[in-house]
Amino acid sequence: MFEIVESANERVYTPKDDISQYLSLFESSINEFIKSDSRDIVVDMESLQLIDSLTLAALIRFRRKLSQEGRTLKLLNYNDTILRVIELSGLDEFLLG
Repeated sequence: MFEIVESANERVYTPKDDISQYLSLFESSINEFIKSDSRDIVVDMESLQLIDSLTLAALIRFRRKLSQEGRTLKLLNYNDTILRVIELSGLDEFLLG
């Protein structure tokens, strides 16, 4: 499913395999963290091959919630396919900027 690594300033989530199969659990975990903690969030996409529209929508929601509190969402280690999906949706500045 996904791995969580803690540091002083952020929590790193590393989803594995096909995130769409456990997106609800992933989203619940991040939403609970946003409510209960003040650190930033990093999503390490190294193990993902592709993201779908529901995953993209969840990333948008995370980014908005964190921004409202002056916090950040960082996406790391995404492949060219994921980058292309983000660019084609017009969200590269919003999610990667």
